[in-house]
Amino acid sequence: MATFTEVKGHKGSNIRKILEMAIFVKPVADTDTEITKVYTTATGLTVPAGYIPVGMVTKDDGATWSRDQESSDVNSYGYAEPVRRDITSDVTGLSFTMQESKLQTMELFHGLDLSGVTTDADGNFYFDKASRPAQRKYRVLALGKDGDGPDAIYLARWLPNAQITENGEQAWSEGDEIKYPATMTAYTDDEFGTSFREIWGGPGLDHAAMGFPAPAGA
Repeated sequence: MATFTEVKGHKGSNIRKILEMAIFVKPVADTDTEITKVYTTATGLTVPAGYIPVGMVTKDDGATWSRDQESSDVNSYGYAEPVRRDITSDVTGLSFTMQESKLQTMELFHGLDLSGVTTDADGNFYFDKASRPAQRKYRVLALGKDGDGPDAIYLARWLPNAQITENGEQAWSEGDEIKYPATMTAYTDDEFGTSFREIWGGPGLDHAAMGFPAPAGA
């Protein structure tokens, strides 16, 4: 006779935390390829060429993922609940606050391409706000890590077509660093056919405990 402990199916080993994190971005290019893995047994952790880290982000905020859904209901006479529901909108968002003052964070915060900025002989450089800002498209790879060494587990989320849709306020004060808050919205990419992909990998994954197939050839 089965015990409650046996039938409840609880596995504490499946509880994960993102103890370390990095967010990478790159402008969309026609030559980009899709990301299907972040770890290989031969080379370990891998980040595709061209993806640049945004640097440190605030500890309290980390990375916040949002999912905004809207639906349309059909109601019928004599029924207390809808008889049909269709999802009409399903939008993924990613918010984070960058702390490093560098080219990539300034590009994201100001919505500019700063690759053409030059530095004068005295060490000064500058850039201007565009009179009509252009909406820049990025590919975003958010990579989280739990565990170390042979127990390391990587959770990645790839947004193949993301745009900055909101920049928070920036305060200059004696007590805080300059921060660069940003919210990105994911849109379906025409080439890859998705707006959001979640990828798990790493030597510490227990596929059986998670309910997924074992690696091919294992």
